[in-house]
Amino acid sequence: MDNKPDLKAEFDFRDLLRKPHKLFGYSYIFFVLILSVLGISYVQNLTSIGKNSVPPMVVIDSSSFVKDIPFQTARSLPPIDVMKVATPTPELVDKGKELFRTNCASCHGDDGQGDGPTAVTLTPKPRNFHLLGEWKNGSKVSQIFKTLQEGIPGTAMAAFDYLPPLERFALIHFVRSLSAGHPTDLQAELLGLETTYQLSKGSNSSGQIPVKKAARIIEAETAPEVATVAGMVGGLERQAKSAGLQVFEQVARDRKRIFTGLLFNGSSAVQSVDQLVKIVTAEPTQLGFRAGVVRLSASEWTALHQFLNELKSRRGSL
Repeated sequence: MDNKPDLKAEFDFRDLLRKPHKLFGYSYIFFVLILSVLGISYVQNLTSIGKNSVPPMVVIDSSSFVKDIPFQTARSLPPIDVMKVATPTPELVDKGKELFRTNCASCHGDDGQGDGPTAVTLTPKPRNFHLLGEWKNGSKVSQIFKTLQEGIPGTAMAAFDYLPPLERFALIHFVRSLSAGHPTDLQAELLGLETTYQLSKGSNSSGQIPVKKAARIIEAETAPEVATVAGMVGGLERQAKSAGLQVFEQVARDRKRIFTGLLFNGSSAVQSVDQLVKIVTAEPTQLGFRAGVVRLSASEWTALHQFLNELKSRRGSL
């Protein structure tokens, strides 16, 4: 019997070197095996988040994350020395941190990273104070004070002029402490701050009550008028809907809040489109709007403004 090996059953490496395309058949099998192993490993290491087994959290009303303002009686604010309070101290920074959590965290986040619960609805996005970057009005003490005094038009940054000057300086020092490299003020710039706002003369501060309590009082006082306006809207809805009514139905979450906040008590929010945009986008959920109101186009804002003015004029003619 012939015991010679079957050469046809063995690899002819010389032949493979001459004809490398024959290797593809073997490499394909190897490639499939590798992909199978990687796929099994990937599936076995998926987390509950990767498998989408954790339902997403939907923030219904971002106002629930914000502390209400405290009750405060009317008082006279003592004068302050700008040159003194412009220098940070540990006490001022700690006070500023407390004020930041109460007044700024809903947009900028508790740690100032621009990730507050309402940040996702805002354009432009709130600043991340841990990044130096470019500031709209600059990041000197005098420049941030101007921002807190006047706000930034066209953004959700509202004025914080209701805070006493000393508290605003504390807030400034905390914000500046979150990143290094801020420019320092010249003496002339700080003196200019005093000249503009007369901080060394002191001022009188009005009393304040918590927003929720004030809202309850206003709601009780305006209940008959709210019912009247609601009846008007109901009548309009039974007719051919205007563009403004369609926008209103799309963005209104709490009609009573909208009527109370924008149509009663001498509100001037509907006197111009720009003023309406500024007020509503600053705190949409507080005023009774859906968060998506910030994404309205210019034409939709105009239509909404016309509709609210129509309601106000109809109410005035009753």
